[in-house]
Amino acid sequence: MHDYLHNRGYRTLITASVLSGIGDSLYNIVFIIYASTTPFKTLAVSLASMATFLPNLLSMVTGYWADETPRKTRWMILTRLVQAALFGVLAVVITLPATVPLFLLLLLVNIVSDTCGQYSNGLTLPLYKHLLPASELNAALSFSTAARTTVQTVFQGVGATVIVLLNHNYALFGLLNAATFLLSAGALIRQRRTLQAAEPKRAAALHQRLPLIQSMRRTLAFLHHDRLLFILIIFALLINMLMTANAGMMSVTLLSTPNLWLSNYGYTVAVLSMTSSIGLILGSLFAADGLQKLSLMQLLALSLGAELLLAIAFLGQWSTGLIIGSLFISGYLMGKINPRINTLLMMRVPEHQLAAMAGVVSMVTLIGAPIGQAVFLSIANGINPAASWLAYGGSTAVLLIVTLITAKKVPEEA
Repeated sequence: MHDYLHNRGYRTLITASVLSGIGDSLYNIVFIIYASTTPFKTLAVSLASMATFLPNLLSMVTGYWADETPRKTRWMILTRLVQAALFGVLAVVITLPATVPLFLLLLLVNIVSDTCGQYSNGLTLPLYKHLLPASELNAALSFSTAARTTVQTVFQGVGATVIVLLNHNYALFGLLNAATFLLSAGALIRQRRTLQAAEPKRAAALHQRLPLIQSMRRTLAFLHHDRLLFILIIFALLINMLMTANAGMMSVTLLSTPNLWLSNYGYTVAVLSMTSSIGLILGSLFAADGLQKLSLMQLLALSLGAELLLAIAFLGQWSTGLIIGSLFISGYLMGKINPRINTLLMMRVPEHQLAAMAGVVSMVTLIGAPIGQAVFLSIANGINPAASWLAYGGSTAVLLIVTLITAKKVPEEA
């Protein structure tokens, strides 16, 4: 918070990110609602849900582009203006009768906008490194994570409410989204000189440009030779395989366990979903709580311990409070882990590879999500939910033991 109040460049990046995040969060939920009103709603909702993953799969490519971009502030502004223009087009097109080709065009607008956002995020990474002293990076990135998560959590609910108040006027909503990106661009334009001064020096920006494939190979080679980063990303992949499956497993399990409901099924699912987000926000905000003295591997082990407790809570069906507590602890710890990994990347990775490396981390962790969901949800549906939680708990326990053993062998991060 101190850096946000006193560092104009850092404050501008956070403000621009929050404003863009508002636009993304509002549109993502409203687009799902729009898809559900089309004559081909099953296909539309499925495509709309899948579209959110595609920009993440392209994160290594957008990271490469960001690393190769010399005038980063200029392109950060241009991407916001492009996103505003895209939603201006959407506001016009969405008034036409819903057809499959029209829906695919709207879907393309969403994908292109999110990809622009990924590219812009990559452009900001070297600026953070130059705007902030190394000792402040972790706290500053924690605050950034908290702000972004808060926006995503709050404005998804706001979007669902506002579209009803607007009587499902999707065109007006598209213009509202365009306005958030224009405001984000305006914040960057206002402080562009401060941000330009924080850009990597021209000599660093004009390193020998490599083709995309060679750049990817170089990035992966760097990752392979940095033992700490390599181990952390492997564990991030495995843990993400587990943690992304539990939301679906909880939804399936609660269908047959009304004794765990808080008033009703829908309310219970909503509360459990929000609990992790609230934990992540608070974990990001409270940087000096003693956990900063632990290594990343120790934090990962604690997170796995919370996931194991969640599996035990669902297997025993003793208390919804125990389930909520487990989810909160897991979210709180992830609020510590994610900024620490980002800080580690900034400190250990050369500037001209920073965005590409961040893209690799994002892509690798994302790959684990569908694998975990497919395995554990297949068990829940093919056998029963209890069997899926037993498999989940057993897998978590094994990974926890491996993490504790590895924690003693890997080098400590600075």
